[in-house]
Amino acid sequence: MHDSEDLVVVVDGELLTNTETICTGMKAQHASTMKLLRKHLKQLQTFGEVRFEIRLNPQGSDTEYAMLNEQQSALLISLMRNRKEVVSFKVKLIREFFRMRDALGQRDMTLWRQLQVAIAQEVDSAVRASFGSRLMLDRKKDKPILQSEIHRLESEIQPGLLLN
Repeated sequence: MHDSEDLVVVVDGELLTNTETICTGMKAQHASTMKLLRKHLKQLQTFGEVRFEIRLNPQGSDTEYAMLNEQQSALLISLMRNRKEVVSFKVKLIREFFRMRDALGQRDMTLWRQLQVAIAQEVDSAVRASFGSRLMLDRKKDKPILQSEIHRLESEIQPGLLLN
């Protein structure tokens, strides 16, 4: 059985699990799960694009796996039959999605605080530069560093958006 760290991963800022993890945790046949997924693919895709990948399975042959976000995995596991170990795994998977979402939220909040500090330093540097030529030279040196840091933090907070 997978550790909780293996149940959910972060890919491009999105929390995902895969059909291999679900099948292992639920002691289900992967082929049956993929058949169920394909049967309900349209409904699953209402929660976003289902990503497919082909990897070698433990026996060495190509196998198709699906990467699922939280809503997609919740829908898929709700369609599977409830046996004792299945219900137990459903609880673990849902709990892990919540834990990972909280952890990402804390990370984003820390980035937000760092961005606020960098912006405050930029403003302070601009104000000090207005007081004299020596301070203006310091600002000229500090400005690219501060702007680079602000841009880096903005892109980490909102990787899909161009803020400048």
